Amino acid sequence: MATGFARNPGSERRVSVADAVVHNVVRNVVHPVVHSVVTPRRIAIAVTAVALVVCYAPILRGMFDQWWNDEDMGHGMVVPIVILWIVWRERKRWTSLPPQPSWWGLALLAVAASVHFMSAMGAGLFAGSVAFVLSVAGAVLCLGGPAFFRTWAFPFLLALFMLPKLAIVYNQVTLPLQLLASRLAEVMLLAGGASVIREGNIIDAGGHRVAVAEACSGIRYLLSLGFVAVVFAYLSDAKPWMRMALLAAAVPVAILANAMRVAASASAPALDAGALHAFCGCLVFVLCLAMLAFVRHLLNAAYARYHA
Repeated sequence: MATGFARNPGSERRVSVADAVVHNVVRNVVHPVVHSVVTPRRIAIAVTAVALVVCYAPILRGMFDQWWNDEDMGHGMVVPIVILWIVWRERKRWTSLPPQPSWWGLALLAVAASVHFMSAMGAGLFAGSVAFVLSVAGAVLCLGGPAFFRTWAFPFLLALFMLPKLAIVYNQVTLPLQLLASRLAEVMLLAGGASVIREGNIIDAGGHRVAVAEACSGIRYLLSLGFVAVVFAYLSDAKPWMRMALLAAAVPVAILANAMRVAASASAPALDAGALHAFCGCLVFVLCLAMLAFVRHLLNAAYARYHA
C-alpha cells in the first residue's frame, strides 16, 4: 500500500499565486516606501537631532525651568511652538531646495562647542543657550546649506526670544526702567489732577504709596511684546522690514503701557495687587497690541504715500 499524502494541484497553484502577490507588493510598494522614507540624508538629520538633544539636555532643562518659574520669561514656553509652526508653514519653500552642504557649518559647530564648554565651566545658562542655537544653525548649514539657512533666518531670529535673561544686562537695566516707569506714572497722575509725591521708585498718590518693584520695571512687557510684535508683523505684512519696525516700536509702547499700569495702581488701591492687578496687566497688554496695529497702519500709509 502506498503511503503519504497526495498533492493537491489546486492548492499548489493558490500558494504560488499568493507568493507572487506578496512578492509584488513587497517589491512595488513596501521597498519604494522604505527607500523614500529611510534615506541616508534623513538618517543623518535624525542622528543630528538626537545628538543635539542629548548634548544640550541640561541646557534645555534649565531653559524650560526658567520659562516655567520666571514670569518675565513666561513667553519663552510659546517660542519653540511658534518656531516649529512657522517652519511647517513654510515647508514648501525649503522642501523644494536642493541640499548643498556647507563646510561653514562645521566652523559654526566648532564655535558652538567652544561656547558650550565655557558654559559648562561656569559661564552660565545664557551661554549654553546661545551655544544650542548656534549648534542648530551649524547643523542646518552642514546638512542643508546656505539656502536652507536663509529660508530659516526668521525662525532663528525668533529663537533669540527664548534665550534666558542675561543677568548682567538685566541688573543694569532694571533700576533705570523702574525709575522711568515711576517718572512717567507721576506725569500721568499729575496730568489727571492727582496730588503726587515721588521718591525714587516710590509714588505717593493721595496717601496711597506704591513701590515700583523689579517685577513692575517693564521687562516683562518688553520681552513678550517684542516677540508678539515680530510674529504679528510676519502674519499680517509681507514686507520684511515691518518686523524690525514693529519690534522697535514695541519698546516705547511697552514702556508707556507699563507706566500706565503703575499710574492706575497708584490711583486705585484695588488695582495694586490681587486678581484685579493681574486683570489690569492683561488689559494693558491688549491695549499694547492695539497700539502696535495702529503703528503698522501708520507705517503702511507712509510707505504707500512715498511709493505713490
